[in-house]
Amino acid sequence: MNKTDPIMVTMLRHGAVDGRAHIFRGTLDEPLSEQGMQQMWQSVARCSTASFDTVATSPLKRCREFASVFAAQQCLPLQVLPSFGELAFGDWEGLTPDEASTRHPVEYRAFSSSHGEHAPPNGETLAQFRKRVARGWHQWLVQEAGINRLLITHAGVMRALLIELF
Repeated sequence: MNKTDPIMVTMLRHGAVDGRAHIFRGTLDEPLSEQGMQQMWQSVARCSTASFDTVATSPLKRCREFASVFAAQQCLPLQVLPSFGELAFGDWEGLTPDEASTRHPVEYRAFSSSHGEHAPPNGETLAQFRKRVARGWHQWLVQEAGINRLLITHAGVMRALLIELF
């Protein structure tokens, strides 16, 4: 890889997860459901024209388990990068927004009205999260890991990267 070579990154969000729907899942380490695993295989099949050089993933099971199988099947190096983990929702992990707002009404209003400037109790602010994701992104891009890369991560990470890149 030459420092002037362009790097192509394909990002895939994990599929459907086992467990309750519509909760603050953040750092909960739940695996993909059978449907979620099928969704991932279907998604990566649509990228079949791409020949990946490497795979990077969030350390959370809902990303890592598929990434491990895919990388092994394709004989690709795999990096498990904590910086690409989802936003930490702290005490709200596993709660619906209604449950979080009932248990922590003041904190929930502050979080919701400040666009994440205030963190959930024992969680991350959006600024901390975006800084972590951006730092990890830039560190990953300067590595000698090939020019065609696959990143398997979360919707929050993808939004943070869009903010960083645009």
